[in-house]
Amino acid sequence: MPPSALYSTEYDFGDAILSKSKRDVGFNNQDPVTGWPGRLTHALSWSGSDFVNEEQFVHELSAQDKAEINNALAHFQDLELDGSAVTASTFPLPGLREKLLQLAGELHDGKGFFVLRGLNPAGYSPEDNIVIFLGISSYIAETRGKQDEAGNMLLHIREAKQMQAPQEDRPARDSNTRLAFHTDQFPDILALQTHGCAAKGGDHIIASSYKIYNELAASRPDLLKVLARPDWFFDSRSLFCLPERRPLLFNHNGRVILNFGRIHVMGKERSDNGESTPQPSLQQLEALDAVQLLAEQNQLRLVMQPGDLTFINNFGLLHARDGFEDTEENTRHLVRMWLKNDRLAWQLPQTLQKGNYRTFDDTVEELWNIRPAPRVAFKVREKFGP
Repeated sequence: MPPSALYSTEYDFGDAILSKSKRDVGFNNQDPVTGWPGRLTHALSWSGSDFVNEEQFVHELSAQDKAEINNALAHFQDLELDGSAVTASTFPLPGLREKLLQLAGELHDGKGFFVLRGLNPAGYSPEDNIVIFLGISSYIAETRGKQDEAGNMLLHIREAKQMQAPQEDRPARDSNTRLAFHTDQFPDILALQTHGCAAKGGDHIIASSYKIYNELAASRPDLLKVLARPDWFFDSRSLFCLPERRPLLFNHNGRVILNFGRIHVMGKERSDNGESTPQPSLQQLEALDAVQLLAEQNQLRLVMQPGDLTFINNFGLLHARDGFEDTEENTRHLVRMWLKNDRLAWQLPQTLQKGNYRTFDDTVEELWNIRPAPRVAFKVREKFGP
């Protein structure tokens, strides 16, 4: 499709950031998005308004399904293996297997997310809850990633009640603040187990990167170019990856990937050596704001329930979080895993391959923090993580 097709239709979003005349921003041969698709026609290009009810993405476990999960848990316990040895073979789900494999396909080549609902975390020990999470997710994506340099395989996301730092200065995992739309750094699949919900707020919110791409291609193709330029200063602040200049938007092997977090490119903090990190340009800030605005306009809110298992294609969707308030009775607590389905995984551009390899590299020792430890302090680099 010729580049002109990217802006062949006029749109007026009624917002200054999306209303710049397309006649002033035509592509040329030096533009990084020359030859990219004018419109992505894929199930992954959706708006939240496309979903009439939760039944389109929430899959309720039947009594038979839950009985099968309990039988698989008992089978695994009888094997007397470590929890890290949970696989589809050691956690047999003969009845649910085909359904879970179909949902894995939906993650990679469908709308990019789903929720399994019906389990009661209060009915299991902390260890058994994690084994069930590992067992079910092993049918979705069998390879698990390390989420920090220490090798932690599980991340507990909850407000750190004993931490003295102000909420806005904490890592997101320890705070109750709102989070703007972003992706996690380099995993293929983001998996979340809901152990508890806040008394107020804390909903998980998602948006389609494909939909955002289509809207920008139609209204602000100049900002697609800005996102695709390899001049963003990106500091992942994790997994041994050094800061680098790189794009935020990629077109690789038939897939468009938007991979970023505002906090990784804003350059507000000093790096470990005390030097200030580069600030984004005004054009780059405009592009970030446009992505945020379009994500908000097309978002889907996932109202969580205890026991929910949520799976998200991290390279196809953005996610965000409402601010929240806990009470003693109602505390938001999620457990996160980073996963990869080696058969279905998207091929990645070289820039993302490096971080993805670090995430799923098996040379770093695994640490399994089944129970959340109180967090009272954090490293400077942690503050930049999602």
